[in-house]
Amino acid sequence: MYPTELTLISTVISTILSVTTTALFSVAVKHALSHYITQPLSLVELHTAIALTKPQPLIRWNHRKLSLITVLIVGLITLLNSSWTTLLLPTHLTWRVPIQGKDLDLGSSAFDAQLGNDMYYGNRSFRNTSYTLDIISPMSGISASRSAVAGGDDSVFAFNGVSYSKSSNGIVPAVKEYAGTSSTANNVGLEYYGGKVAVNTVPDLDPDHSGLARTYNVTQQGLSAHITCSALDPNDPQYSISIEYSTLDSYGIMFWNMTAKCPLGDSGLSTWATADFQKGDNTDGFLGIAICPGTANATSFDIFLQGTWGYSSLGQTVCKVAPYVASFDVMYNNGNISVDQPRYIQPLQNTSINVTTFISNVVWELSYTSQTTYNNPLGQLLQLNAINPTRSVYEVLQDYFLGVVEFSATYLRSAYSAEGAVTAMPALYSDQSAFKSLNGTMSVTTYGWSSDHLTYIYILGVLTVIWVVTISAATYSLIQRRTQSHPLFDAANPVHLMMASSAGGLENLAGFHPDGVTSSERVRVRLEADYGNPGDGASSGSRMRFKIESAQATISK
Repeated sequence: MYPTELTLISTVISTILSVTTTALFSVAVKHALSHYITQPLSLVELHTAIALTKPQPLIRWNHRKLSLITVLIVGLITLLNSSWTTLLLPTHLTWRVPIQGKDLDLGSSAFDAQLGNDMYYGNRSFRNTSYTLDIISPMSGISASRSAVAGGDDSVFAFNGVSYSKSSNGIVPAVKEYAGTSSTANNVGLEYYGGKVAVNTVPDLDPDHSGLARTYNVTQQGLSAHITCSALDPNDPQYSISIEYSTLDSYGIMFWNMTAKCPLGDSGLSTWATADFQKGDNTDGFLGIAICPGTANATSFDIFLQGTWGYSSLGQTVCKVAPYVASFDVMYNNGNISVDQPRYIQPLQNTSINVTTFISNVVWELSYTSQTTYNNPLGQLLQLNAINPTRSVYEVLQDYFLGVVEFSATYLRSAYSAEGAVTAMPALYSDQSAFKSLNGTMSVTTYGWSSDHLTYIYILGVLTVIWVVTISAATYSLIQRRTQSHPLFDAANPVHLMMASSAGGLENLAGFHPDGVTSSERVRVRLEADYGNPGDGASSGSRMRFKIESAQATISK
C-alpha cells in the first residue's frame, strides 16, 4: 500500500473515532444533565453543563472554578481527538532485519589450493582473465587514486554491474539487490569474464514487502594491502633499476628494456616498444614498471617504477605491497557500495602464496598493457596531479596500486562465486574452511506504527482513561434514564428550554440590567413535571417547568 493511501485511510479512521468520541461525550453529558436538572442547581451550573454538550469551555471570571473545570474537560476531549490522529497517522519507521550468510575466505588454504590448481594444473586458457584484467585494472587504479579526473572523493568504480565508492576493497556484494548483472556466467574460475554472482545471505524479502527504501550494513571479509611508495635509495646495493632504450630510426620506433635488481632475484628483462619521442616532448613518455618478490615466502611483492621523457619527474621509485584480509563494514545504499576502514587485519600467510602471486601477476600484466605507443595512463595521471598537487606523487601511486590490488581480489571472489561454481568446483564448496561467515542488518524504511516509544504508551494511556470515563458516564446516564418518569429533557436544545420556560416558574428572575445576569446565575432552579392545565393553544400531556428553589429567587426587576 502506498503512503498516500495509508495516510488517507488512517485519517478517515481517526476522524470517525474523533467525531464518535465527541458525540458520545455530548450524549453522556446530556443524559447526565437530564437527570441532575431535576435536583436544585444554579443557572451558571446549568450554563456550564450546556456548554460541555458542545463541548465548549465556560470562560467566566466570576466563576473561575467552573471555568477551570470546563477548560480541563474540553482540553482532554481535544487531546483525545488529536491523539487519535497522532496515534493512527503512520510515520517513517526503520525496520531492522538481521542478515547472515557466508563468503569465500581468500585467506584460507582451501581457496589457495583451488586457485593454485587452476593456475598451474588446470590446463585452462587464461585469455578471458587477461582481457578482463587488461580492461578493468587501469580503471580500478584511477578510481582509487581519487584524482580530480576520477571525481575525487566521489569517484565510483564499477565492475560486473556493481558500483563501488572509490574502490572495491576486495569484496563482492553480499546483498542480492546489489549483486550486479543478472547475465548468465558462461565460465567460472580463471575463465570468468563477467556474469551473475551468487549471494549466500538471508533474509530475502519479496518485492511486495520491500518498504519505501532499504539499506544494508554488512560486516564481511575483504582484501586490501599495506602499500608504501618512496624514492629508491641509490646507496642501497640490494635494489636498483636499469632502463635502456634503442631506436629504429627508419621506422620511428623505440625499444625499452627495464630490469630491477632485488634481494630475492632480479625481475627479469621487460621490453616495450613505443614511438620515437622527440626532444623537448613533455607530453608523451615512457613509464617502466617491474615486479619483484618482496619476501622469501612470496606473501608480499615490490613494484619498481621509473619515468622518462614526459614522465621524467618520477624518478626511481619502489612501492612495497603487503596484501592482507580483514573485516570491513560495508554499507549498501542508493545503488552504491561504500566500505569503512578495515578491522581485524590478517596479513596473508605462506598458505596464500597463490593469491599473492595472482595479484602480483595482475600488476605485472598492467605494466605491459598500460604503456601505449605514446603514453601511459598512470603517467598521465601523475602529470594531472602535478598541475594542482593536493597530494604527493607517492600518495597517488599508493592509492592507484591499492585499487588494482583490491580489484584483483574482487575478480577472484567473483570468478569463484559465480553461479555454476558450486557444480564446477565441488571440492572447494564442500570444504567449509574455505568460507567465512558474514552478518549484518537490513534497514527497511517504511510507513507504519511503532510501540517502542514512551510517547505512544503515554497517548495510549490517556486514550484509555478518557474512553473509560466517557463510556462509564454514558452508561451511567443511560441507566439513570430508565429510572426517570418524566420525558427526556435536553437542556442544550433551545426548543426544550423554551417549552419548559413557557410553563412558567421563572417570572421573578432579574431583568437585563447591568447586574441582572450575574444575579440570575446564582439562582438555583430545578426541573419538575407539570400536569396542570396546558393553557390555550398548548397540547395536552405531560409538561416540564422550572421551579426556583433558591431563597433569593425573587429578584427585583
